[in-house]
Amino acid sequence: MSNHELPIVAITMSEASGIGPEILAKVFANPEIFQVCRPLAIGNKRVMERALSLFDNRVTVRTVEDPADGAYTYGTMDLMEVGDLPEGSFEDGCPNANTGRAMLECTRKAVNLFLDGKIGGAVGCPHSKYAAELAGEYFDGYPGLIAQMTNSPHPYLMLSNGKLCVSNVTLHVSLRKALDMLSEDLVYHCIVETEKAVRAFGIERPRLAVSGLNPHAGENRMFGDEDLDIITPAIQRAKQEGILVSGPYPADSLFNHCLTNDRFDGYVAMYHDQAHLPVKVLAFDESSAVAIGVPVNWATVDHGCASDIAWKGIANPNALLQTIKLVSRRAEGFRA
Repeated sequence: MSNHELPIVAITMSEASGIGPEILAKVFANPEIFQVCRPLAIGNKRVMERALSLFDNRVTVRTVEDPADGAYTYGTMDLMEVGDLPEGSFEDGCPNANTGRAMLECTRKAVNLFLDGKIGGAVGCPHSKYAAELAGEYFDGYPGLIAQMTNSPHPYLMLSNGKLCVSNVTLHVSLRKALDMLSEDLVYHCIVETEKAVRAFGIERPRLAVSGLNPHAGENRMFGDEDLDIITPAIQRAKQEGILVSGPYPADSLFNHCLTNDRFDGYVAMYHDQAHLPVKVLAFDESSAVAIGVPVNWATVDHGCASDIAWKGIANPNALLQTIKLVSRRAEGFRA
């Protein structure tokens, strides 16, 4: 495939005080990225030039007004400048209102570029909900913001490393609130959106497994009623729609050998840690967080801003590289 046939993928620097700018700079210094897409950085030029200065490379920043203006050649970072972050606007490793505003501006820019048909997909570097709060906005993660921008009623997050795909019924809320939120509709729509997302990875008839909520999936109401009253009806409803789904399974054993067996193509978990633990234990540096249930080809890394190592030149960009590859693969058939 020639360069001009590759999808344009926008990558936002996101929260500037964390490792986002550094790992973005490092993927542009890797020629591999130019073999899968035409990468377009979205962020602040001064910040990105500083990030490039952290390590040896020959990358130069070139600002563009439109994705069509990019050169997309190794050694050049085509960048659409977004976010007012002059020198002294933040301290390394310390998110603030300035970095929060820039993070949200970068995200909205990338989403709008996709909606306008100018790019084939977008990737967000690690975000900070705290920075967004300091900027005066409620932000519970990329899927919620994209859903708000696109009037999408059923956004979810799916973690994936290509082999293991796990969706979250509830996400960035307290465990107490997650329990209160849980409903048959919420579980059902997560199953539906997960099935669509796994199909987009090329699996024609995905087999899905749904975790229980309580120990032993409730064990016939001994440890709670939600598994029989909420999760099971949602599974039955999805089965009536022709989806190959089963469960609820006890979450403590569901993911045993999940990378090596071929029983299931995707999983649906009830809350954040239940979904994130197997992926982060088994594939931490290889996984992506994909927004599903929204009309935007968007994913981010499955790790945070790592403020403790920010701007030290030691951040690992592999998860970002894998996420760019994933979004590039999804781009061809996403709008179909």
